[in-house]
Amino acid sequence: MTLGNQIKQCRTARGLSQPELAEMVGIEQSYLSKLENDKSVPSNDVFRSLLSALSLSINEFLAAIDTKMYRQQLNQVADIEAILSQKDNLKIRSLRRFLYLAATLIVLGITTFYAGYSRQIFSENQYQYQSLGVVQPGEPLDIYSSWSRTLDATVENSHSIREQKRVEMAKRRDDHYLLTTDNRSQRFNIDVDGGKRMYSLDKKVSVPRAINAWLQLLGVLFFAAGIVGFGLERRLYQRQ
Repeated sequence: MTLGNQIKQCRTARGLSQPELAEMVGIEQSYLSKLENDKSVPSNDVFRSLLSALSLSINEFLAAIDTKMYRQQLNQVADIEAILSQKDNLKIRSLRRFLYLAATLIVLGITTFYAGYSRQIFSENQYQYQSLGVVQPGEPLDIYSSWSRTLDATVENSHSIREQKRVEMAKRRDDHYLLTTDNRSQRFNIDVDGGKRMYSLDKKVSVPRAINAWLQLLGVLFFAAGIVGFGLERRLYQRQ
């Protein structure tokens, strides 16, 4: 619908004749006829008088007009040009925010996926430490592996003493394993009842964690949402 068509439709909807509306606006009927037939465009003052006579706001008046198709005609009226420019700016800002959101989703998707894939936040590496038994006060921390070196091979019955010591250490041996996500170097000690336990690194194992799989999935979803957002932004922009 053109500007003139809308003037005519609003006039007839209120049951006004051309002469009646022309008198209310303070213009000639012939001029009003030209306006309704799009042979002329009202000045800004005449347009304001028309809105007042028809008891319409500018937004109500423009609601039925294809402002994109008839933009050149509408821009000849200062008040209409101003409000359409304002709407354009609002649309551009809205589209820009939409674009920023889509870009943020893509960056967030890449970051989240990498965090899950690299396991840097939630490490899947675990370290297994082994303790052979409790080390009593005064004994070397590696007593379970070096006890034979504490014996004097030159004493009488050294073989018998060595065998007794071997049996004793075998009875005292109490293997204990500690699994931790922290790398606590090759050896560390913990105070326990009756002495200390020396833990030595036995092996490093990898234990999958569900959180990393979820991070990768969320990363893909965020990235896909961002790409879709860019596609939608292009379509929305083309429609404006």
